[in-house]
Amino acid sequence: MSANSILVIGGGGAGLIAAWRAASMGAPILLLERNHKAGIKLLISGGGKCNVTHDGPIDDLGKAFPKLEERFLRYALHTFTNEDVRNMLLDKGVPTIIREDGRVFPESQRAGDVVGALVGNVLSSGGKMRFDARVTGILFGSGSVTGIALGGEQLSSRHVILTTGGASYKKTGTTGDGIAWGRQLAHTIVPLRPALAPLMITPPLPRDWRGVAVRGGRLSIHSGRGEIDSWQGDILFTHEGISGPAALGLSRRAALALEQDEVTLHLDLFPASDFAELDSQLNQVVNANRGKKIDTILCGMLPDRIVPYLLGKIQVPASTRGYVLTRDARRNIVALLKSWEIGRIGRIDIDRGEVTAGGIALDDVVPRTMESKKVRGLYLAGEVLDIAGPIGGYNLQAAFSTGFVAGASAARSWLESNEKNSRAADSSAQKERE
Repeated sequence: MSANSILVIGGGGAGLIAAWRAASMGAPILLLERNHKAGIKLLISGGGKCNVTHDGPIDDLGKAFPKLEERFLRYALHTFTNEDVRNMLLDKGVPTIIREDGRVFPESQRAGDVVGALVGNVLSSGGKMRFDARVTGILFGSGSVTGIALGGEQLSSRHVILTTGGASYKKTGTTGDGIAWGRQLAHTIVPLRPALAPLMITPPLPRDWRGVAVRGGRLSIHSGRGEIDSWQGDILFTHEGISGPAALGLSRRAALALEQDEVTLHLDLFPASDFAELDSQLNQVVNANRGKKIDTILCGMLPDRIVPYLLGKIQVPASTRGYVLTRDARRNIVALLKSWEIGRIGRIDIDRGEVTAGGIALDDVVPRTMESKKVRGLYLAGEVLDIAGPIGGYNLQAAFSTGFVAGASAARSWLESNEKNSRAADSSAQKERE
């Protein structure tokens, strides 16, 4: 291994792709991972199933990100697409499937198969990997990277790819070190905020709601100025608040709003029906079950553990028979089903987010090479950058695509530099012979 190999810091999705791409182009690669194995966060992603990307036109994937991030990602997403990801995995014996919602998973439903394929790509291309390798800093001088500090030793390199991730799930090794190094190297750092994280509710929700699931509900966040944002999808009540795709989808906007105002969370249990339609539906159900109690009737439409609370909130006795239920009481039920204020969002923990919003500012990075504008020879990819898309495979695709571009760019630079040095050495040797 050359003393001036390309060094990749971080063995997650972006780092493994960057190392593979650079090694496949003929550049010497050393990937440094602080954990005892690569892809720790990948292994727990998607509930251990690993949602590797999202299906559909690649431009549509880009549009799922905020505008600035979409523009930055456009070149990378088109350079290494969602189809490229699927074909890469298939070449390593890991076929994928597309769910109805567009999410792409390994057919085996095992994240370990994805990690195995990515690691196998690096090694089969000639890349080297070191584990339990805790980088403590990036070395630089005269505007260029010169290597890295690794415990008590230093490794020299003119090409370093930084893929250390954000600051969520610290137990997986994403402790925000790379973002701190970026600040030391004069990069602008966009404040870190949680994204794709559960919403903690205050006052606490009833303990027996833990594990209650609502399929296809609509959550919305509100401040004193009205609705801020909404997200439709599955919802899961936890012992601390709300999780599930709808909550995760709202968390980035909610965290930003919490910095300015009090934010409340509202739930629409029947988003496919407007008030009049739902009122008519409930009226039909009640008339068809006139002799039954209202709690029994509602348990046929809702998770039974939330029904007593719902009825108590609008002061309708659970024992009320269908034939006794008044029009006003029925409409109060419908109003609550359509816009139930669950409570205030107390906090959103960054460490529990699947990704981190914020990080090294995109204006500091060249989107066609992923090279830093501040430090020559330093390339950045993945979650260390200020990129955070919605739930559904978008963030892994962004990590893979930016990692691919970073690896290719670093390899081209290394190969050009190596060729130039070889020509200079040949010229010097020729002069000595003369």
